[in-house]
Amino acid sequence: MVRPSTATPDCHRIHSLSFFDQLAPPIYGPLLYFYLDHESHLNSVADIVDNKIRALKVSLSEALSTYYPLAGRMGDDPLTVHCNDEGVVFLQARMNTELPAILNHPDAGLRDEARKLLFPDDLCYKSTNLSSPLVVQVTSFECGGMALGICVSHKILDMSSFCSFINYWAATASTLGHNIKQPDHHHLEFTLATLYLPVELPVTKTVEPPKVRNVVNQFVFDTSKVAKLKAIVGSKVENPTRVDLVLALLCSCAISAATACSSSKGGGASQLRSALLIQAVNLRRRLMSPLPPARSTVNLSSVFAMSIAEGMKKDLVLLVSMIRRVKTEYFNSCAAESVGNQFRSFIIKTTEEFRKASTEEAAKVYPCSS
Repeated sequence: MVRPSTATPDCHRIHSLSFFDQLAPPIYGPLLYFYLDHESHLNSVADIVDNKIRALKVSLSEALSTYYPLAGRMGDDPLTVHCNDEGVVFLQARMNTELPAILNHPDAGLRDEARKLLFPDDLCYKSTNLSSPLVVQVTSFECGGMALGICVSHKILDMSSFCSFINYWAATASTLGHNIKQPDHHHLEFTLATLYLPVELPVTKTVEPPKVRNVVNQFVFDTSKVAKLKAIVGSKVENPTRVDLVLALLCSCAISAATACSSSKGGGASQLRSALLIQAVNLRRRLMSPLPPARSTVNLSSVFAMSIAEGMKKDLVLLVSMIRRVKTEYFNSCAAESVGNQFRSFIIKTTEEFRKASTEEAAKVYPCSS
């Protein structure tokens, strides 16, 4: 267990969750970092690993003094976090292989299975009700390389804030043993709940998602290929972004594969009745009055859904156009209604729309983020 280096002041002992925290799913969001060894020629692998783990613990302790809610525990009231400095779970593991063997293994399935072992207690996207808001696992390899698997409660940080915390932790670690001033983030305010108070949410039917075997893979899109795609689509769609283009391409391929699979199972007739693209968005720059960075290290994201009509599934131009239009309309609405009850009602409405649509029988749901 790693605890904050300094005690959390009494005035910060209770962290109230905001409206956006309230909507966030109670799951762990994961990040996985790989570090190759560049020092084994100087010292033994064991000494290098021990020194790095010690530095990670010390710098994490320092970082938790600023990001104090991560060292607390959820209270009986689901809208509060007790910032009691109980600490975060810090696990150490070892793999009897070399890191490149994991990263470069030709079998994607085995790569995926190996990566799962690098996350703490298989917590990726699991419920956060029974453990600390932040859980860390450091895995060392025979070559001296390391993997850092981190899971954080989505009830406290979204991915943007999660990355800000990781950057702060990294900056703190880089100053250890050097006469360098540590990064100053003591001005951070976990007070979004004073601006966006929680509300009484409508009761919705809880649907247990089907159990499926998840597979992690990566696709690299060459810059020149994306530019060529943009030149083709850009002649018919005004200023499409690279994210729009790649997202539309992946969505088109995924729907085509799902349709083919449904057709084979249904004896030739397509069973794919509907498709839903769900986009997670960062609202920090989309509000009428953007929040200062000091108040933005929280949950400040939402989602909206796009229903993909039958005729769009194989038409890349139509897909890109639809993504651009729906996204623009959503952002304009956020900017126009970014304060008060109207804004909260708008966010709840869009959230409920995608939840309802995603539970429809035979619907294919494609969640994504940029």
